[in-house]
Amino acid sequence: MTPEQALAAQGQTSLPSSSQARSAATPAGKSPGPYPDDLTEREVEVLRLIAQGLTDAQVAEQLIISPRTVHGHLRSIYNKIGVSSRSAATRYAVDHQLV
Repeated sequence: MTPEQALAAQGQTSLPSSSQARSAATPAGKSPGPYPDDLTEREVEVLRLIAQGLTDAQVAEQLIISPRTVHGHLRSIYNKIGVSSRSAATRYAVDHQLV
C-alpha cells in the first residue's frame, strides 16, 4: 500500500507538505531553556560547584562522574558563556544568580 492509499483509507486526501511536516515536528519559535546561554542542567550543576570553589576532582566526586567528564562540561560552559577561566565563570555564575 502506498502512503497515499493509506491516507485515503484514513479519510485524508494528501500527504502534508514538507514545510507542514517540519512545523508539526518543531515548535514555531524556539523557547528559551530555563538556564541562560543554553546551558544544560548538568552544566549549571558543574558551574555552581566550581563557583563554590570545588576542584575538578571534587566536582567529579560530588556528581559521580569522571574528572574527564568535568573537563568536558567546563569546556562546553566556557564556550557557551564566552569565558576562558574559572574565575570568569564564577563571576558569570554570580552575575546570573546561579549560586
